[in-house]
Amino acid sequence: MKVGLAVLAAALIILTVGTASVRAEIPAGEPKYTNNMFGEFVTPTVSPGKTVDFAFNLTNPYTNPPANMTHITLTVGIYEYATQDTAREVNSSFKNPPLINGSAPQQVFILKDMPNGGSVRLELPITTSEKTPHGSYFSQSTYFVRFRLAFTLEGNTAPVVLQSKGFFTEAQWSRMVSFTPGQDIVNTTYMKSLGVDGLIPDSSFGIKVPIPRWPLAVLIAACVGVSLLALYYFVLDNPGRYPRLEKRAYYLRGKLSELGSHLKNRP
Repeated sequence: MKVGLAVLAAALIILTVGTASVRAEIPAGEPKYTNNMFGEFVTPTVSPGKTVDFAFNLTNPYTNPPANMTHITLTVGIYEYATQDTAREVNSSFKNPPLINGSAPQQVFILKDMPNGGSVRLELPITTSEKTPHGSYFSQSTYFVRFRLAFTLEGNTAPVVLQSKGFFTEAQWSRMVSFTPGQDIVNTTYMKSLGVDGLIPDSSFGIKVPIPRWPLAVLIAACVGVSLLALYYFVLDNPGRYPRLEKRAYYLRGKLSELGSHLKNRP
């Protein structure tokens, strides 16, 4: 009997140890992780024909519990063009779009495995041409950038897929995200039915025609001219108050009269 109890106790100990060693799956798509995955964006505004130095950090936020990210695939795509007046999808019919690495509006990158807490800086030059659609002098154009991140997380049995808004259709996004009071903001059940575990942010950059400098120069010159003219009449309307300025004003008046007479009597 004692031998049987000893065997049973040993079996329970082995079972307990085995159960304790089984690691629970990490909810990889939860906002506490995805909100800390992308950061340090550089999203400048450039002139048509220039190159946009688009850059950001990608971080492995799975530090508690710690887990490494492996088999990482990142898709980056320019998917929408917008101004104050219009919005257009960047697709095959969009002429002269911005090009990531000078190649295409969308690129797929295979990244190295990333340890927990690790980070990598991604710098993607985006080239534009003079014919790339852009805003006016007073209306900046914006190009929206979407992300899709797929990877394997140590401890999880299934691959993880994260997407930003640009990879969903309008119908999918409207059904999945709601700001109605009393409802969850994200319908996670529907999101996972689309094969997506979590949401990551979109980004953007701008293209704008620079304002010419000559109108500013003309405006400054006009302001200076008006100010000098106002000072000229003020001094002449207050004789004896500013003798030095009055002397210069009369000298200038004489020169102007001389120039006018010369132009008038020119053959």
